[in-house]
Amino acid sequence: MQDIKRFKSLNFFSLVCIFLLLYSPFTYGQTKADTIETGIRSSTLDNGMRYLIHSNKAWEGQTVSMNLYVNTGYELEAEGQTNLSHYMEHLPFSLFREEATARRGAVLEGIRNGTLPLQAHTGARYTVYNYIFKKVGSEIYKAELDFIRRMIGGSLNLDTSILKSEHGSFYQEYIYRGSSKYYTNNCMLSTLSNVYPSPILPEHYYEHVKGFDREIVSSFYKDWYHPQRATLVMVGPISDLDRAAQDMESYFGKLKATPAKKLVYPQMEYLQRPNQFIQLEQLETDELEVSETEMYLYWRNQIPPKDEPKALKQKWMYEMLYALIEDHLRRIPTTYERHYSFGIDTGKRLPGLGLYLNTFPGRERETVVEIAKALNQLKQEGISETLYRKQRQSELNAVERWDTNNLGAVLKTYQDRMLNEESLEFDQQTLKKKWLDGLTYAKLNTALKDFLKAGPQDIGIMAPKGAAVLDLSEAQFRNWLQGFEDSKQAHEVHETTLISDSLIARSPRVTSKDLGTDALGGKLIQLANGARVVLYPQEGAPLKLHGFRNVGASNLNKEDYIKAQLVPEWVHISGAGAYTHFEMQRMLIDLGMIYGRALYVNQGESGLKLQAPAQRLEALLQLAHLYLSAPREDPEAFRYWKDDESLFYKKPPYGREEHDLTVSSKEELHVPDAGITAMERYEGVQQSNSAEVKLIHQKLFQHPQEFLFVLSGDFKETEVVPLLEAYLGNLPVSENQINRKENAIHTLPKGPLKKAFAIPGIFSTDLRLKIQYTYPIAREDWKSQVDLKLIQQVIKSRLWELRNVKKRGLYVLSSIAYIDPVGETGNLVIGLPTVAEMEDVLIKDVAELIAEFKKHTFTEEELQGIKANVYYQDITGKSVLDQGYLYHKWNLLTPDKKEVQAYLDSITPKDLQRLLQENLVDKHRYIFMGTGKAKQFE
Repeated sequence: MQDIKRFKSLNFFSLVCIFLLLYSPFTYGQTKADTIETGIRSSTLDNGMRYLIHSNKAWEGQTVSMNLYVNTGYELEAEGQTNLSHYMEHLPFSLFREEATARRGAVLEGIRNGTLPLQAHTGARYTVYNYIFKKVGSEIYKAELDFIRRMIGGSLNLDTSILKSEHGSFYQEYIYRGSSKYYTNNCMLSTLSNVYPSPILPEHYYEHVKGFDREIVSSFYKDWYHPQRATLVMVGPISDLDRAAQDMESYFGKLKATPAKKLVYPQMEYLQRPNQFIQLEQLETDELEVSETEMYLYWRNQIPPKDEPKALKQKWMYEMLYALIEDHLRRIPTTYERHYSFGIDTGKRLPGLGLYLNTFPGRERETVVEIAKALNQLKQEGISETLYRKQRQSELNAVERWDTNNLGAVLKTYQDRMLNEESLEFDQQTLKKKWLDGLTYAKLNTALKDFLKAGPQDIGIMAPKGAAVLDLSEAQFRNWLQGFEDSKQAHEVHETTLISDSLIARSPRVTSKDLGTDALGGKLIQLANGARVVLYPQEGAPLKLHGFRNVGASNLNKEDYIKAQLVPEWVHISGAGAYTHFEMQRMLIDLGMIYGRALYVNQGESGLKLQAPAQRLEALLQLAHLYLSAPREDPEAFRYWKDDESLFYKKPPYGREEHDLTVSSKEELHVPDAGITAMERYEGVQQSNSAEVKLIHQKLFQHPQEFLFVLSGDFKETEVVPLLEAYLGNLPVSENQINRKENAIHTLPKGPLKKAFAIPGIFSTDLRLKIQYTYPIAREDWKSQVDLKLIQQVIKSRLWELRNVKKRGLYVLSSIAYIDPVGETGNLVIGLPTVAEMEDVLIKDVAELIAEFKKHTFTEEELQGIKANVYYQDITGKSVLDQGYLYHKWNLLTPDKKEVQAYLDSITPKDLQRLLQENLVDKHRYIFMGTGKAKQFE
């Protein structure tokens, strides 16, 4: 479910000597910069601060990235400080933006036009701040260095107004990232190890955050932000390395090393703990009765050796073992009756291999036994030599492919090494290749068996109240890991033929007709059953198939409207042909094909989208045949779907509140393709039966005479036409017809509209405010679409001021522009998460910004910055397949990229101001609110 350039002038043994000097990230006193290789300067200043500067001529023209690593994170939080390190991470950039706003100049301009993104990340032991600039010595470069000097020199002024503002934005980030949904998971992790602080109940979290006052935050800041705890890594095209190194000395060399708290790393404490068996009761919820038991099994790593080369070899061995174990476990065959889900922690959350098993209460033993069978097989037999060679070659390929001319790859390498506390200067690539060359099949299997034999040391169980598994003893549970019969299932070789030979024999080639070429140069073919296919060959490209029919959910009666939109998920869960959902998944993965929901239904269209490697042309068309003609009918699969949908509703992979607000607001605007809410989807599944959805599938998908298929990729016409005639040409024609009704003409409400919607499950501190401008734009009017994207970029360039200038406590501020081709409207959406009682203030704030936009005189420099961020591929088409769909769906020829760029270049500052004045007016504006209670705007 789930690298640095070889040093040209030094051999491996010389590097080991360098390593002995540089091994500890906190070895101080090395004041003279060491030239490790051409293009690198590295040093530790007298105060303990480290820096590394790396330049490469291949990176010319790109920006320079400057990452500051401060040695603090959530592992180092004291009791009552849960997430305080992350909260502290928010503050420097808020201060930096505030200073830029007051000072104005290049920094403010860079923030506004999006060329100066400010990003940070808090991990277990490091907080990382990322700054970028174009040139050493520039105004932005100097401003960033000055701010970093003050940050690690203890000189930041933690203004109370900023602290209070960040309370709201910090809480919103907690909600936005789904943290409230993972409360129980965090409970288990914090119980297993002191690495994780005890989590705060979601309903108490906002009050917890409000406790981060000036005294508490200042104390944490003084404890952890010091020169001797900081490393600055600067990577990019730097013409004068010596000057950059001198800047490091000038800006940071005079900072004094100050007393700091002693480092205590809980991960080491975790590795030394005795075996654990933990049982916790899940947090009660009143949403739905369906729940799962969560089981955590952890095989701990050994304590790493202090010698870095040995520690690296141990790490690489574990990484190989994790990958092989995961691949082995995912091959376990399963059924709807005994299905379970599992995730794998490959040493990211705790130093070990973790299995997260989810199953319905009462089925825990069967789940554990299934996993234990597969693991026992590995302990007894090891990994096959074929899989070993495949994994080893994959690792070697990764070493060979690592490109020091790729700036992104080098940045990631430095980041990984810093976060893993490994030497920045050490040549890992040479060492890893030497280690892989010396690795043997026998060595790996010995390590694998030893690793599995030692665990799992830690077992954790989170179950609903009253679940029998909570009364189980440790001895009984561990007996489940041993009490089973050996099974060879996990090594079964599965067939990868999607359609049986007998069925292929009953699918003779049918005649087809050449209809010539379309306006895009695609070859148009009509098959005997009426289906049309357009071919767009592309040498070296993967295969993509998109088939669609201009009939959708709105063409059915009211009772079937929602059920029609459930059909794609029903087919996905049931499988197709002779294969279950689980068998289909294994086959497609083995074939190297993307597995996921293939069918789609919206209000006015039904279709299918598939993708495959070029060598899988026949498999791609076979799969299309199965999905459109032969979904499986399995009562067991249908029951499983209902249970699965209950869990999906409780823990959706998307933001349910935001999704439901979007659907509700679209319905209010009479948008043709509004979609359905999460509750409508859940109720639709629970109230349907397999006969109903099968009939709807036939009505929507078994009318090939109304389908058009667009196929692009690397294929030859001589090979593809016979396969089209055999598979798409033999799609069945259903007698179940749809009585079409004329769709109502889409009209927008007149004048401004304000409305609030009650959304079940939303927190009062998780409200969603949506300010939307909507007006007619014809599908073929691509220039108005470019205008819309310019307007969106103007708003985006200033929206951050609500958080950093007005200090409104916002985390996510979004400005989205999109065209609805069905309703022929352009939509500009400003999304603002908020907290209770602030919505009226934010509506007024946005109105003020809009008024400023319309009267602001843009400079040419501002306009160029705005233009640089306009993304117009959805106007020109992202691919040949997209262009073909737009042409055959709407008879729409997309403009050439050069034509769009020429129009964009022709826009002047006065044109932009005129666009804002004409479009951002009250008659186009609609305001919507997602809230936990029904509330009407004034």
